[in-house]
Amino acid sequence: MRYVITADEMKYYDNATIKEIGIPSLLLMERAAMEMANAVAERKLVTDKVLVFAGSGNNGGDALAVGRLLTEKGFAVAFWMPMGTEKVSTETGRQITILKNMGLPIHDIFPDGEYDIIIDGLFGIGLTREISGVCADAVKKIQELKSNGAYVASVDIPTGICADTGSVMGCAVCADMTVTFAYAKAGHYFYPGREYTGELLIKPIGIVAIPEQKKPSYLTADREDLGELLPKRMPGGNKGTFGKVLVFAGSKDMCGAAILCANAVFAAGAGMVKVLTHESNREIMQKALPEAMLLTYETLPDETKLKEAMKWADVIVAGPGIGTSVSSEKIMAKLLAGKQLPFVADADGLNLIAASKHLQEAVSGYEPGKLVITPHPGELCRLLQIDMEEYARDKRKTIQSAANRYGCVVVGKDATTLITSGREDTFFLNHLGNDGMAVAGSGDVLSGIIGGLSAQGQETFNAAIAGVSIHAAAGEHAARRKSRYAMKASDITESLWEILKEAEGKRSFS
Repeated sequence: MRYVITADEMKYYDNATIKEIGIPSLLLMERAAMEMANAVAERKLVTDKVLVFAGSGNNGGDALAVGRLLTEKGFAVAFWMPMGTEKVSTETGRQITILKNMGLPIHDIFPDGEYDIIIDGLFGIGLTREISGVCADAVKKIQELKSNGAYVASVDIPTGICADTGSVMGCAVCADMTVTFAYAKAGHYFYPGREYTGELLIKPIGIVAIPEQKKPSYLTADREDLGELLPKRMPGGNKGTFGKVLVFAGSKDMCGAAILCANAVFAAGAGMVKVLTHESNREIMQKALPEAMLLTYETLPDETKLKEAMKWADVIVAGPGIGTSVSSEKIMAKLLAGKQLPFVADADGLNLIAASKHLQEAVSGYEPGKLVITPHPGELCRLLQIDMEEYARDKRKTIQSAANRYGCVVVGKDATTLITSGREDTFFLNHLGNDGMAVAGSGDVLSGIIGGLSAQGQETFNAAIAGVSIHAAAGEHAARRKSRYAMKASDITESLWEILKEAEGKRSFS
């Protein structure tokens, strides 16, 4: 796993490296420039005509150094500083002096010509206001060159993208490649910043390890990390060892969500599944998933049988396709009354909670750390009684509010999913997956995966992280097989075996 950080955190780590460790700022700039110059050269573009757009801050100094190093590699490089060369940072001033000493001119007006590679170093992660004036004109010029076929490489983050939120600050550069240093920034992964970033390369330049006194905002996982996220398998185990999951899913004549969810529980490695669903779904469930046991009901399940099922279970997953009837609300209340089993609430289960003070009290009174809720933005807004604009302004804060209010693990499903335990400052940020997963039933599969992992002994927060990660990786695999246009939720489940096989091969389960 690796860190993803904010602008303030990067400034802190950068200053700590310079002041506490003693590595000079100019040396860090040279190392950053060398990494980016190498990355541009490695792309083996067919042209050598480069134009550097440099700002007055250290991001501009990085860009000037990149251009200088590219000249050493044989590129024909022109330099332009739209904001002039007078009011610049100390390090950028040093880079300007070096260029002058080498006889490399910096243009004060746009140098007309044909350019096929653009180095964007106008603004970096320190941008706090909307871009306007000559800077906005420079961004427009970059976009014009890009539309004419130029390859755009941004230093650290595309100009105009907020490093913390990914939002566009008035206007922004849409890069083909972004080379960032030490750690990825949150704005590289939050939309729309993710689209503007292009290919993201994260390069080490000597920034010291994260100081304990300044925790990073996010952790994320890559494909190679999946093996370490999974629970251990015990060679001497049996179906009971790997966990029993009670799935409350499917309302009258609506069993698709129940099938998707229960199938995903098995696919994630759980040993046994019992589906609590309406009697009308019995025949289809038995045909679709003969491995699962059933507990069915007409209006409400038999009280004794329900209590036995809850006593039997190691984990409860509740919500997919259950509707928002009075019967479903009563069953949710009975399931939540246990207060001790790991519990995953999703879909209609969340809508019932949002509409019922009684269920909200039951959720708030659940044993801390045992309950996971998996809302998409609409469900999250209903749970907090806020509008979508408030959610969009600060997604992290909104998700934290839900964790604080309900005392649970929150999986804030979105194009970039965030997970918080409610007890730690560091969130988990998922950057895997694709838009093909934005399809009915995808969330039912996710809740089943999290439930299946929890049944194997993982704490709910860790099960949520592992579940979201392998769900997203399976979505990527499904898109390769079926395309992002044609894939369905069941394709994600079908791809799980390939992802788990790959992850299993990268760790020891003994």
